[in-house]
Amino acid sequence: MKDATDNLMDDREKALRLSHFTIERLSDVVLWMDSEGRIHRVNEAIRQFGYEPSDFIGKTVYDVFPVRDRRSFEETWEELREYRVLHVETAMPTKNGGLVPVEATAHLIEFEGKEFTCSLIRDISERRRSEEALRESEEQYRNLVEMANDGIIIVQDDLVKYINPRFTEIFGFGADQNGQIFFKELIHPDELRVTLEYYRHHLEGKDIPAMYESALVHQQGQKIPVEFNVGIVPWQGRPAFIFEIRDITERKRSEEELRQALREVEDLKDRLEKENVYLKDEIKLTHNFENLISQNASFLRMLGKVEQVASTDATVLILGETGTGKELIARAIHNISARHDRPLVKVNCAALPENLIESELFGHEKGAFTGALTRKVGRFELADGGTIFLDEIGDLPPGLQVKLLRVLQDGEFERLGNPHTFKVNVRVIAATNRDLDVALESGGFREDLFYRLNVFPIRVPPLRERKDDIPLLVQHFVERCGARVGKKIHVIPQRVLDQLEAYRWPGNVRELEHVIERAMILSQGEVLELGDSLVRREPALQPAGSQKIEEVEREHIQRVLEETGWRVSGERGAAKVLGMNPQTLFSRMKKLRIRRPGMAE
Repeated sequence: MKDATDNLMDDREKALRLSHFTIERLSDVVLWMDSEGRIHRVNEAIRQFGYEPSDFIGKTVYDVFPVRDRRSFEETWEELREYRVLHVETAMPTKNGGLVPVEATAHLIEFEGKEFTCSLIRDISERRRSEEALRESEEQYRNLVEMANDGIIIVQDDLVKYINPRFTEIFGFGADQNGQIFFKELIHPDELRVTLEYYRHHLEGKDIPAMYESALVHQQGQKIPVEFNVGIVPWQGRPAFIFEIRDITERKRSEEELRQALREVEDLKDRLEKENVYLKDEIKLTHNFENLISQNASFLRMLGKVEQVASTDATVLILGETGTGKELIARAIHNISARHDRPLVKVNCAALPENLIESELFGHEKGAFTGALTRKVGRFELADGGTIFLDEIGDLPPGLQVKLLRVLQDGEFERLGNPHTFKVNVRVIAATNRDLDVALESGGFREDLFYRLNVFPIRVPPLRERKDDIPLLVQHFVERCGARVGKKIHVIPQRVLDQLEAYRWPGNVRELEHVIERAMILSQGEVLELGDSLVRREPALQPAGSQKIEEVEREHIQRVLEETGWRVSGERGAAKVLGMNPQTLFSRMKKLRIRRPGMAE
């Protein structure tokens, strides 16, 4: 038992020695004093102020510092009783009469029924000198930024701590609002997300460009484009962000003007390139006025009408079955008109999806709809000064018919995504194989648009009404196809011409051209042989009155559909074989009630 007690005493003695050793070697002064102001103990650190510990121990604070006010001491002690801890910055008199700035922290403790303070006193001379140097540096820096030509703000803890006069001049926020405005309140909503992302990266110390563009909001609400240059400076003893902010409104305006000028140049270049493509297409096309081959009286009378109307700007409506050469007639009108040096722009109203026709006709702006990645010049704008050929006009959706009517009446339209009204000088030639009278009665075609288009109607006769042209056309196609298939045909037997003249030609001249091309491929020598080019399409013409035209057409279309596996469109489809537009073939199938076996009525 005695050994345990001795060990305990030894441990306590060691702890006391350790405490004493630690206190004596602290760089801060440790001083114990009672409520009467008597100093009971002070460590060796008091020597840094010129005193010895003996100058303090057993004496009152009034003895050591005669200038100390007793009443002030008593008030401080009462305050210590209330808060238990006091922290003050003051000046410590040195023994030689100087003053040293110190930081003192007093703790109230009770020992053996009495109150004492244990005070820690630290010399803060170096800190004060650093603070003063920093203050002077900040003052010099402030003088520089006060005279800067750009707006400057200092941001600390997300608050704007400083605003220079130039910033106030540009953005309206004043120095009296320092510390009252959050940085994000200055950023325009359009740029807030991106700018705060940059700011967060600055806070995290990430390596990002110090200079970037944003936009601030003026105190009155308007958006002002700016360029930030961000750095870090000390502010009131702690790091802060300094933003050099340059108003780039004029630069942005100049850039936009330059972009607009470049867009106009690109639009002009695009238009010229497209016109060049159309002109090249014109050159490549073998179909022109000179190639309208005929000796048929009705066809020649129709060409007389073409010559009459070509010299005017009248709107022309070309009527005729598929494959009769309506596009040839449109090109002939344009080629001998005063607009021949400008492009003839073609639009097939049946071949384009309904949701794209308006964009094709009138164009669209970038972003006007999903997928509109660039600005597109419409066909009407492209045809300005020239001619536009609206093929299959009978298939134009009702909604577009209204806009087309406006162009015909006023020469005006709006590009999708652009409220600006564009004016054009365009001659319109339209064509259709549909019976527009039926479409008018059913409401599928606007009556006012019909009258606008039907200024000068031209009907192109079908091949079955001009069979005396078949020998001329066959000779023409034989010569033209010869180069493509690498053959020369010198003899066209009369039996072949008789067979061709006996056929009804639902696909008209286009079908005749395809039949001749196939026959030339099948022919082995210099004599044209039809082979099965025509026989498999339709049997020899029945005696008059034995079969109606619709029945013959139905049988012929159905036979071709069976041969192509009921494929309508595509390279191997029935429409290609018949020389018809797929949409037209669908319409004929519906009218003739042709359905694939097994399909419901």
